[in-house]
Amino acid sequence: MLPQEIIHGFGFDKDNPLWKATLILIDASIESEIAYALAKENKGEDRAYHCGRAEALTSFKAVLLNARETVLKDIGRTE
Repeated sequence: MLPQEIIHGFGFDKDNPLWKATLILIDASIESEIAYALAKENKGEDRAYHCGRAEALTSFKAVLLNARETVLKDIGRTE
């Protein structure tokens, strides 16, 4: 069972503008980190650093999406 704060926080309607904006910013950040990682001027540890940041952002986005899906399932809603 998830904490009440998570259930309350992620039980919003699908058209929530903050949720949409958050996902847009995370996606833009992931794309930016990938672009930095692929830049030809980056070498070694700089490339690894940006790859790590892209992976961390991708993992964080997955945590948010999974939490939302779990909450919706727990409260009997689907989207």
